[in-house]
Amino acid sequence: MIDGSTRPQPARLPWWLALPASAAGGLLFDLANPGAALWPLVFPAVALILASWWQQRAGVAALAGLVAGATFWLTHLQWLTLYLGPVPWLGLGVVMTAWFVLQGLATGAATRAISRLWLRRRTASGAQRTVRLGLVVVQAVAAAGIWVLREGIQGSWPYGGFPWGRVAHVFADSPFGALVSWVGFAGLSGVMAFAVALCVGACFGARRGALLVGGVVVALGVLALVPPAALEQTGSLRVAAVQGNSKSGIFDDRESGDVYADHVRGTEELLDELEATGDRVDVILWPENSAEFGLTDNPLRGREVALLSRRADAPIIVGSVLANEDGTYTNSSVVWGPEGQAESDAGTRYDKRFPVPFAEYMPNRSFFRALAPDLVDLVQLEYEAGEFAPVHGFDALGREVVAGVAICFDIIFDDQAEQMVGNGAEVIFAPTNNADFGRTDESVQQLQIARLRAIETGRALVNISTVGTSRIIGPDGQDIDGLEPFTRGAMTATVPLVAGETPALAYGALVSAMWMAAGLAGIGIAVYVRVRRM
Repeated sequence: MIDGSTRPQPARLPWWLALPASAAGGLLFDLANPGAALWPLVFPAVALILASWWQQRAGVAALAGLVAGATFWLTHLQWLTLYLGPVPWLGLGVVMTAWFVLQGLATGAATRAISRLWLRRRTASGAQRTVRLGLVVVQAVAAAGIWVLREGIQGSWPYGGFPWGRVAHVFADSPFGALVSWVGFAGLSGVMAFAVALCVGACFGARRGALLVGGVVVALGVLALVPPAALEQTGSLRVAAVQGNSKSGIFDDRESGDVYADHVRGTEELLDELEATGDRVDVILWPENSAEFGLTDNPLRGREVALLSRRADAPIIVGSVLANEDGTYTNSSVVWGPEGQAESDAGTRYDKRFPVPFAEYMPNRSFFRALAPDLVDLVQLEYEAGEFAPVHGFDALGREVVAGVAICFDIIFDDQAEQMVGNGAEVIFAPTNNADFGRTDESVQQLQIARLRAIETGRALVNISTVGTSRIIGPDGQDIDGLEPFTRGAMTATVPLVAGETPALAYGALVSAMWMAAGLAGIGIAVYVRVRRM
């Protein structure tokens, strides 16, 4: 399976094995995620992808990256084709695949260069075992670092990035999910990629490779027992969230006001049930865009929501598109009370910080319109990135409670979590609108990220959608309540309020930087060996 020669040189898969391995790895990586959600498949998936790159020549490594990236991303992102057709799907898929190509090149070059340096410096045969073990460890650190580096760059560039499809995401419903509260998303990706890379390296000639693989398995078994980091609980909040089951997609046949009316009816039904059982809630959450356009400038709707708030004796947090004076718009969330928009020290308006390019705004409009005018013209509004802190303050429990807010894809960005907790969030609200993706895997993929975000921050999280998938999630990542997709209803639960930072939030950026530095070091070694022609 592994070719080599009597002359000391790195072992690698031949191209005719590397390419099928990379394809199988990409497909298994998708199956490890929702909808199939067979998370243990992530281990053979990453192993096959890394094996196709390990100590590989540049051409084969790039081609294997292309195959792995295409098989994963074009499958994983298929939900983009539901309404918009193949062009956006192919466009995003090509960009994400390009990152895999670069990762393949970097991993192949780094592992190959590290191997050459070690092989040139080996001396007595009695030191061979130590040299081989050290070689595998250094290669594995570099390979895992490059993986985390690619995820980090992909998550920030171009156009703000798209941190989707990370290794860490797979573990939301696994025993390893708790680790994200200790090391963060990048840290969890790095640890798991490192564990797999050790096994891959062991298969490429390490002395006593079976023992190394066994040690990795034992270590993973121990890590699976690690509990989530616990924070101080400062109280509990009775929260309700309304799923209107609205026709709220771009191409849905509806009249203006239908989405708003669905959530009014859903709230009235919730209040009827609460009053019938003698129950009450401290706050009610509506999804993204649930009040449609201009709630703050619509006296009739504003009055109607205020009356619902008065009846509930609780604020209602509402999603609405708001216009700016310069003709741009914000995708916003506002706190509404019995007298209208509420006031608080923390703030009662939040504008989405990470609007989605090619959906909520069109970058380089003239350029892309020349390529696909019909699709570009669908993006008629230009949403601006928000500048308010991503928190809401509202009156409950005899004081001001502070909730972190992440609108839709905000939840996938690590910086959003840091900003929410840094501004005092005791609980997290994640309103979203998944109607454009129908019954595809998009909403459950987003939910798995939200679940990990709850564990990472140590806070309960309310993920409420116009159509689903809607869940109230505890700080341990477990569901507290939920709704069936494409039904109107409300979730109600008592969730803990907490204070403080988990180790992931306190040190996660440092852990991420360390992994990225390891990846850059591996690339640096590859450049050094190339320049010195070693």
